[in-house]
Amino acid sequence: MRTRSILLTCLSLSLVGLCACQPSEKPSAKVKASAPERAQRPTLSEVTDARTDLLFIYQGEKGEELRAVSIPEIPEDKRAQVQVIDLSRSPAERSAGGYLQFFDLRQADSEGRYMGRLISRAKRDQELASEQALPAQPPIVLYTTSWCGVCKKARRFMESQGWAFVEKDIEKDTAAKRELEQKARRAQLSLGGVPVIDVGGRLMSGFDQASLVKLVTGS
Repeated sequence: MRTRSILLTCLSLSLVGLCACQPSEKPSAKVKASAPERAQRPTLSEVTDARTDLLFIYQGEKGEELRAVSIPEIPEDKRAQVQVIDLSRSPAERSAGGYLQFFDLRQADSEGRYMGRLISRAKRDQELASEQALPAQPPIVLYTTSWCGVCKKARRFMESQGWAFVEKDIEKDTAAKRELEQKARRAQLSLGGVPVIDVGGRLMSGFDQASLVKLVTGS
């Protein structure tokens, strides 16, 4: 009996030791594949008359693509929607996010910069496939001051619509103030403050979203 007890004890110790040596198996954690990063929306290039490293693409009379390396080469009636390729950027930077740059080259702001917008390449391809050119947009000038909350609201709305416009601060830019006063006199408009929005020569005092859409789209 004593020998049997000793054998059972040894067998029990062996089993305990065996269990202690076997690591407990845990379900392997699933490695989650990181989602691909969304393509970053690129920043607009700064377009001025002084730059010589830009390529301009505009539509000819028959809808064909024409190229120019300076703004004066582009006919004035074709400058409202001009694609701009910034040759100072790498090919990867130019195609980042699948966006194209379009600028209104009819009028620069007080610092000599032209206003532009980003359009997705997919949207542009759809427009071309359906033979729909970018809608013609009248030139827009937004007269503001830095402290004007309604001016900021008007600016955000126009940016959300993808409209190209020039913003002029009449407190910082005395030439812009004189320009606005001259326009108001011609239009027989009594200036009561800002914003004042010039849409193709038609002035809107203040900001009304529905009225502004009608002025810009003609609808």
